Amino acid sequence: MLHSNRLHLRALEPSDADFMYEVENDAEAWRYSDTIAPLSRKILRDYALTYDADPFTAGQLRLIITEEGSNKPVGIVDLYEVSQRHQRAFIGIYICKDFRGKGYADETLQLIEDYAHNTLHLHQLGSKIEDHYTKAEKLFQNRGYELKGNLTDWLSTPDGKFVGMKLYTKQLSGKAKGC
Repeated sequence: MLHSNRLHLRALEPSDADFMYEVENDAEAWRYSDTIAPLSRKILRDYALTYDADPFTAGQLRLIITEEGSNKPVGIVDLYEVSQRHQRAFIGIYICKDFRGKGYADETLQLIEDYAHNTLHLHQLGSKIEDHYTKAEKLFQNRGYELKGNLTDWLSTPDGKFVGMKLYTKQLSGKAKGC
């Protein structure tokens, strides 16, 4: 369920700290999160060692995206703001620069949707996307996510300006299931 012919989504391991160091310290990607400063290897090692993989307890789930067969990391996918009560979560996907434009984000999105629906029994997924980030908008639109709102001047940019944030959601099932 967490793999395709090309990709495998696997649990976070302590040995992933160095890979996470590269990803979390990609300053170009900070604008899409609340990151404002580099993270140390020690912080990321401690995080990996104490990581709680229960998304309902921790409120998040982090999976490493690897190439099937080689196990080479190509990115990270997060489910965050996971709510068991409301059966929903938000998705964040990061694909490493060398692997972008190869369909890995779309494949990852399909895999995490299947997992969220069939294993976590979530009813709905969402994505928060900065205005004018057309690649991300297209990715989610192509998978059936619908624009549900736009928050004006919601995110600050590196140059000190403000841009909007779009909220996309997708219902995974016709009826909400009980807990």
